Amino acid sequence: MEQFDVFTLGETMVRFTPKGYIRLEEATELELRVGGSESNVAVALARLGLSVSWASKLPINPLGQQVTRRLRSFGVDVSGVRWTDDARMGLYFIEPGAAPRSSLVLYDRSHSSASLMTPDDFDWSIINQARHVHLTGITPALSATALETTQRCMAEARQRGRTVSFDVNYRARLWPVEAAREALLPLIRDVDLLICPLADALQVFGIEGTPEETAQGLGELTRAPHVALTLGAGGALLWDREAFHRAEPFQVHAIDRVGAGDAFDAGLLWGYLRGNAAQGLTYGMAMAAIKHTMPGDEFISSLAEVETLLHSGHRDIQR
Repeated sequence: MEQFDVFTLGETMVRFTPKGYIRLEEATELELRVGGSESNVAVALARLGLSVSWASKLPINPLGQQVTRRLRSFGVDVSGVRWTDDARMGLYFIEPGAAPRSSLVLYDRSHSSASLMTPDDFDWSIINQARHVHLTGITPALSATALETTQRCMAEARQRGRTVSFDVNYRARLWPVEAAREALLPLIRDVDLLICPLADALQVFGIEGTPEETAQGLGELTRAPHVALTLGAGGALLWDREAFHRAEPFQVHAIDRVGAGDAFDAGLLWGYLRGNAAQGLTYGMAMAAIKHTMPGDEFISSLAEVETLLHSGHRDIQR
């Protein structure tokens, strides 16, 4: 029987951030949080009231336990996590910036436990309990075995008749564009919902043109009934092979941009799983805007707050 709305798999890291806008080189205190694209989506979906299961490979130590404790606190199932005593936790550091100085991200994730995941690490019968599987292009970039694990997850979902969404989410620091293209093309070919930033469509797949032409170009690479294209300051576009749907961005005062794309994915998925991906597009834009206003990777909000923003716009104080 289906127990979860969504199953997802990927690396979550421990994040360290200096307080305020202090630079890393002079920081004396670091705030600890956790974050990873797939777990960020899982938390956001759980905040919207969906049931979600997240799996990864984590070290048996306080940092690994920090991750599962955090996700469980939001109602995310972590029973599919594979524990190991022979690997380390992936870490990353964020130095917050303010215009014109950009934020700086420093990764320390080589040979992390998640990068060592293999297809045999997981009990794939958990997919029997989920309606939908969500994956990203980050996990297959971690290592050859992580790529094999992503391929296996996709195959298991297809074998069990589950729908699949995939966010390209290209990370140039993890792999060269040629390797990404070769690995991702087979993965995205059979997805039901493809999500791709406009810049990734050009850089990874060589598709250029208007957003509408780019979405159709991505559609030609896949059999996806839905293609969502994120446009940065231009909002987002959805093509359902019959019509284009556009969602405009909200004006935001950005506190922390990390995780905004994951919040968008969750909103889009919320609508998609309700049979209305076009509505999900607008919810995704609202959720991305809200995420910009809070520190950390995770979307700590609610469906009610999202709908208030969509229906009433911004208010300085809610009374």
